[in-house]
Amino acid sequence: MKSCIVYFSQTGNTKMFAEAISRALDIPDVYDMTTTEPSTISEYDLLILGTPVHGFNPSKESISFVESLPETEGKKAILFITCRLWKGSTFGKLKKELKKKGYSTGLCVDVKAKEFTEDDFAGAINKLEKELKK
Repeated sequence: MKSCIVYFSQTGNTKMFAEAISRALDIPDVYDMTTTEPSTISEYDLLILGTPVHGFNPSKESISFVESLPETEGKKAILFITCRLWKGSTFGKLKKELKKKGYSTGLCVDVKAKEFTEDDFAGAINKLEKELKK
């Protein structure tokens, strides 16, 4: 299954998480959604999408990116987020928008911390590894 990671990161935490996923799962194709054409994603079977939580919602950038994705059928998505407090409706809103584009969303993982380190991502990456082995 051809996979890519796409993220938005305002402070660098979600980027750090995306890069940790890339290294751990050996997924070389990692894109910053602010500099990537959504049509680029059409060549992948699995989209691993990450965003920080802004006001208990996904970032505006991630919603805009998903809304700009080409319609597809039968492709999968995995979501990951970084937050300090509570994820709110972040996953629900992203799942809804991805479904409109033809993606089925499986696993969703979040990491909460005030100051993130590589160690903070280990549990979430373990869940991702298990999901991809299915």
